[in-house]
Amino acid sequence: MDFFSGDLDRVFTVLYEMGRIEPLLKKDWTRLYRSNLSRWSEISGAIKHLNQMSNLKDMRGFIETLPSEIIDALVVEVARELASYHENKTNLH
Repeated sequence: MDFFSGDLDRVFTVLYEMGRIEPLLKKDWTRLYRSNLSRWSEISGAIKHLNQMSNLKDMRGFIETLPSEIIDALVVEVARELASYHENKTNLH
């Protein structure tokens, strides 16, 4: 499984500015996550590509070229990783 390498905040910012986060808040995230598993190679490729980018403009330009389902999968993955990070951070204190 691939992870965002330190760019969670940047990717979240781009997805938020693109209006991609709020529409997914009311959806069934378990179902979204399961549906993403069948396209993991595409999602993984997008994550790897985003990990190589350093600025928001380039990230946005790349994300805009992706199919809507992959963008939704990135939203789910960013949320999952942020939740995991905050959970681990809370457990340390």
